Amino acid sequence: MHAHRPLRLRLSHLLLGLGTAVLASAATAGAASRADYDSAFITRLSSSVVKITANGPGNKLFSGSGVVVGPNEVLTNCHVTRNSERVSAVKGALRYPAVAQRADMARDLCLLTTYEMILPPVEVRSATTMATGDTVFFYGYPGGADAFFTDGRVGSLHPFAGSSVIETSAGFGLGASGGGLFDAEGRLVGIATFLSAGHSGHYFAMPADWLTELRKQPAQELQPMPGMALWELPTGQQPTFLQMQRMVQEKRWLEALDLATRWIMEEPKNFDAWLSQGRAFSRTGQAAKAVEPLQRAIELAPGDANVIRELGSALAAVGDKQASEALFARLAPEDRDCELAC
Repeated sequence: MHAHRPLRLRLSHLLLGLGTAVLASAATAGAASRADYDSAFITRLSSSVVKITANGPGNKLFSGSGVVVGPNEVLTNCHVTRNSERVSAVKGALRYPAVAQRADMARDLCLLTTYEMILPPVEVRSATTMATGDTVFFYGYPGGADAFFTDGRVGSLHPFAGSSVIETSAGFGLGASGGGLFDAEGRLVGIATFLSAGHSGHYFAMPADWLTELRKQPAQELQPMPGMALWELPTGQQPTFLQMQRMVQEKRWLEALDLATRWIMEEPKNFDAWLSQGRAFSRTGQAAKAVEPLQRAIELAPGDANVIRELGSALAAVGDKQASEALFARLAPEDRDCELAC
């Protein structure tokens, strides 16, 4: 797997001590532009990311993060606020109590309405326009502590419910739920939600463009909410891409092949299903059978680095060296030797 070392900084130290010093730069294939990030870029993210505090039964305090997405609107995870009747968005010494929320518990996104805020909203970018390999940045408040900033890349995109759940190497710790995942231009693409099964170094963000549907939900008063997020369900009830992700991590390739075959029947236009079948064929020593589903996957997602890499490997395994080399030539060097997803 590509060795990527995310930049991790305590933002309180950065903003007080480094001024406008340039921190680093990250250039990856598929990014909209070179991601030259300095204190000005981080400050811009900081101005729209807040700490969330939520008081539950017995005055138990829950904390997380949120992102300002509109006038007096903060987007966060429902699992941060679901046990509480009192929720606030906090920025330094400023505290903005929430007066209502729109909730989608299954997708784990809650839109808080607060008292008048002076914080600027971010621009939201659809996750469907992202590509594997794109540079992304996480900003949030893990465990309610100091602000935390990391950089990473989009490892995989999982089409789901009209958008794409983002799997990324931009790391965030436990308690960072609700933090923002931003593109190289500082646009919000996802809400950091949960770590991958097995803690393999990949993290999942719910697509921020689900905000459009969330705004159509009726506003409700703050109160404890029933239900579970899609990633909290028993494994057999989770979305197929999550079931598949666990099987892949545990190298249960025969089960993965069976699941992928059923997935294709249910979602024949989902490139992730075809990619999963092709990958499972390859890992069970059936490279010749892998080529056809992977060719279907590349028709549906011609620019996806994971598909290109898998098909290139399958073609090499069946002796089509020329076609394989042509495919690998389309990949950035850092994308060529990833075992599963970068």
